[in-house]
Amino acid sequence: MIAAFLLVSSVYGQETCSEEVKLLLSPTQVQAAIPALRAHGETHGRVYFYDTPGLDLLSKGVVLRLRDGEEFDITVKLRPLSGETFVDPSGGREDYKCEVDVNDGVEAQSFSVQKEYADAKVPKTGPELFRLLSAGQKKLLEESKVPIDWNRVKRVAEIRSTSWKTDAKPRLGKLSVELWEWAGGSIFEVSAKVAPDAGPSTYSDLRLLAKKRGLALSGDQRSKTAIALQEITAAH
Repeated sequence: MIAAFLLVSSVYGQETCSEEVKLLLSPTQVQAAIPALRAHGETHGRVYFYDTPGLDLLSKGVVLRLRDGEEFDITVKLRPLSGETFVDPSGGREDYKCEVDVNDGVEAQSFSVQKEYADAKVPKTGPELFRLLSAGQKKLLEESKVPIDWNRVKRVAEIRSTSWKTDAKPRLGKLSVELWEWAGGSIFEVSAKVAPDAGPSTYSDLRLLAKKRGLALSGDQRSKTAIALQEITAAH
């Protein structure tokens, strides 16, 4: 009975990952959106991504990210393409997250391990980044079975990030607002963290809120990571 209970608990834990619903607004709406959404607490930082020049890792659902700003950390994230699920590779010793991202109303599960990074030097190459990864991050990559030639991995994107928060909105709670900018492009996102299974309805509520506030949506509602990396590498 104990074994059965633990098995059910494990499955239940996988089924109740936190959800984050994302809506991309037109970047031309920034000046109008901040007062319209009553956003405040502006912070600035930079976001770096690592991949091969052809984005081989992104195409297989692997994201390697370093953030420098209010939060200074390295994240290894898996977005399985075939519905695989993963458990905490660190056994509870590291900052592991199971999440459901909702983009364009579509739910996609992701698994990540994050670690703080205190060095002011931002790595440029794959081998440099690999040496900084934690045991849990390396194990998560190993379990993904995605082959990685670290000598081909390099820093492929440097993005300026500006973020705001809002007070709680009816049915939506507190919203996060983030602008990404790079040479030749930008992305403007509004997101909300919600209870499991509330993703699709929250996406509709976010769209309705944008409409009520007169805010135009972006024509591309994919994940901002995919959009940014593809545009940046195509330009190069």
